[in-house]
Amino acid sequence: MLLVFFGVLTACGEDSGPSGRARELADRQPASDGSSGGGQPPAILSEASAADAGLDTAWWNRKPAVRLLLTGGQDGKLKPCGCSAPQKGGLERAAAVLYRLREAGRGRGTAVGALSLGWALRGNLEAQEEAKADYLRAVRVALGYSAALLGTPDLLVPAMCQPRGAGPETPTPPLNVKLADTNPASGATRLLADFTVGRAAFRAMSVVEPSQAEPLVDAGFFAAVSSASQNMGGLLPNPDVVFVVSTRVRNAGTLDEIRNGLKRLGAGIVVDVSPSGHGKRTVDDYALKPHGEPLVVELAEFGTAVGVLDLDPAPAGGGWVVSYRQIELVPQWEKYGGPSLAAVRQLDGLYRAMVKGRRYLLDILRTRESGPTYVGSSACAACHQAIYNDWKRSPHAVALETLQNVNYHWDPECLRCHVVGWERSTDADWTVWSSGFRDPARTPFLGGVGCENCHGPGSAHAARPKERALFRLRAGSTPAGPNRRLPGRETCLRCHDAENSHGFAAGYEAQYLPAVDHRRVPADLKTVMPPDWKPPAGVGK
Repeated sequence: MLLVFFGVLTACGEDSGPSGRARELADRQPASDGSSGGGQPPAILSEASAADAGLDTAWWNRKPAVRLLLTGGQDGKLKPCGCSAPQKGGLERAAAVLYRLREAGRGRGTAVGALSLGWALRGNLEAQEEAKADYLRAVRVALGYSAALLGTPDLLVPAMCQPRGAGPETPTPPLNVKLADTNPASGATRLLADFTVGRAAFRAMSVVEPSQAEPLVDAGFFAAVSSASQNMGGLLPNPDVVFVVSTRVRNAGTLDEIRNGLKRLGAGIVVDVSPSGHGKRTVDDYALKPHGEPLVVELAEFGTAVGVLDLDPAPAGGGWVVSYRQIELVPQWEKYGGPSLAAVRQLDGLYRAMVKGRRYLLDILRTRESGPTYVGSSACAACHQAIYNDWKRSPHAVALETLQNVNYHWDPECLRCHVVGWERSTDADWTVWSSGFRDPARTPFLGGVGCENCHGPGSAHAARPKERALFRLRAGSTPAGPNRRLPGRETCLRCHDAENSHGFAAGYEAQYLPAVDHRRVPADLKTVMPPDWKPPAGVGK
């Protein structure tokens, strides 16, 4: 059964309808043409504030005829993690940028629109992806997006594809993918998103790279996928329209096909939603002409930045002068978001309530251990008291509390890296072990990032601490015993990856490792077995 964002929340104590609440929030926002959404707007972002947010202030203060905000490529990262600073990204900060663009446009005669480019979800078929899809669609309605496109992973989430009205409520499927009949978007008649911002008419489409979609054809999710040139060849040229193509480029040949197709159609812009190096992040005064060379720009990984296109009519007529900036979604943007940020923050609260109400955490599929089980860090304290005390002073010890403080302690996606007994393999798949953390009420002793996150499940060692075979190593220092992990960079990067901890790898040895490797504990105090030692209660083999 498909999730309807606000309807499901009614069961969680909210009284909003599936679209009424989203539309109510949308009515509070400045309209996409720059007109007032009601009330007196706060001051336009000053130069000092622009500099605070990391902007090129000379660019920010320009007065283009049209500005178009571009978002996408989040890969399911709709809110930044707080594991290291500064974290970038998130729907709230994107809302702040859009709000300030509209406020600036109202004072300068600039029309402002917004386009969602797709590749917003992971497409991993988890139930929580359905909730994210509804959350994302509600945000787009509330902020008055002009249109929305779908990327390859978005097509695997029914709630993202389900037709629900006009405009951004019903995203447009990719041009070159024929969907299976079972996909909710398979009956879509629109493969192009047409919209107008001020004096600029846009025609937007997404194009997927065949090599990325062919495995999904084999799995039955898609009926067929064809080349970009084959599908773009069937479109009619229009010199009065700016064609925008959203794609994720992994093959330069696909990019060449898209560029050649756009040359035939008219004035064209290609947006690579991933930082593959094919596009530009900064462009000034690009002459965008019908049937001329398309402009290629890019966004950032995991939605850590948005893009802004500035368009002015070409002085001699026939085309546009285009500038582009990639704006990083740094924390400072949260100071400048006004009612738009507040609306998204409210929707985020509804999303969190739904995650808890739908019991995603309690319904997680678990794997039974064939060897030692997880027992919690307190079981280690009897013999490693000094190390345990050192750990208790670390941020790892309160990792679960940091989620509780922001009401994310029922969110499986967040808990993965904040508890004991959820393990990520090198291929990024997660295993939730039967003895691992279940929920804050039943297994609080497994909350936080504890000893077993680095050293492996500890029941066998806690019961038989003198059995060194539990820690024996193969050649090359590969653990062979049940306490199989050697703490190190790779262990940490399973959670502190590029998605969740920007810059962690670069500062690992100097900044992060000294805080967790117990170097502050004297060697003679690291292991002190009490003379009357006995296995901790409840610890088996």
